Amino acid sequence: MAKSGEVLSQDQIDVLLTAIDGPPTPHHQVTVNHLKEKNADVRVYDFKHPAKFSRDHIQTLYAIHEGFARLFSTQLTTQMRLAVQIDVASVDQLTYEEFMRSITNPTVVAIFELLPLEGNILFEFTPNTAISMIDRLLGGPGRAMGKARELTDIEQTLMNSVIKRGIPCLRETWKNIVPDLNPLLQTIETNPRFVQIVAPSDSVVVVSFEIRIGENQGSMRLCLPYPTIEPVISRMSSQFFIANATRRGETPKVEEELRRSMEHVEVRMALLLGYADITVRDLVQLQQGDVVVLNTTIHHDLPIMVEQNCKYLGRPGTLNRRMAAQITEIVEEDN
Repeated sequence: MAKSGEVLSQDQIDVLLTAIDGPPTPHHQVTVNHLKEKNADVRVYDFKHPAKFSRDHIQTLYAIHEGFARLFSTQLTTQMRLAVQIDVASVDQLTYEEFMRSITNPTVVAIFELLPLEGNILFEFTPNTAISMIDRLLGGPGRAMGKARELTDIEQTLMNSVIKRGIPCLRETWKNIVPDLNPLLQTIETNPRFVQIVAPSDSVVVVSFEIRIGENQGSMRLCLPYPTIEPVISRMSSQFFIANATRRGETPKVEEELRRSMEHVEVRMALLLGYADITVRDLVQLQQGDVVVLNTTIHHDLPIMVEQNCKYLGRPGTLNRRMAAQITEIVEEDN
């Protein structure tokens, strides 16, 4: 019914006349039909899953953790002496109960305290991802073999060192939101039933990462409960984030950080004396004292290999009673 002094539009009059002439129609049905005819933008709201985070919040969190992924991949590359690449796959809003149901058992869950904020956050690694990292730290190629299993005490200690590498990265990328953020690793759990940091119905943001360790792929997730980051939720807007970073002059310089971290990465460097082509018959008949003639002479500059690539040319010799090589030429990438 129209309010006092309100004039009905022609569309509203037509809808009422249609309802009178036709079969009885509930009032809410008339309203819905009218909205459909007007092409109104109607959005369904699920009261069981209230949207605590706006689209702007999600976009800001995506940008923050893109920077975290770059820095953390650099740290792990240094630690594992193998190329590690981490990318943000998605940023989703769930309830804590939904997140916990998606975790496999066993798993690897690191519980962090975010001082000065109250509450905790979670880092969750799939078991195969954790085993792959541990295998690499122990000198292996970084592969996860067999079925998922719980970590031993020694493996948990190694995983602890991996997770702690992410603390300065988290502090760096969150400093425009929380300048004095101090993440503290509390514990590592392998059974998700023992992990309860907020109420099951509380909203959380889950940031999913894809991890590539050499040729092996894995995944990692970060769970941010709404009660933990609620005090700073107003700062999670793209305008605030960009303006604050510009004002502080602290926009992350990824190239600079990468170069500084890569300075401590060890690489294998070797001088290649030469090649020789022999038959399998000659190979199996080789004995002590036999001489294999190489395809180089003492006057040749020999290739100096960095990992699998020729970067320099040089000549072998000795220095302080140790084998050495003198670089005579830098090999251009085009060559």
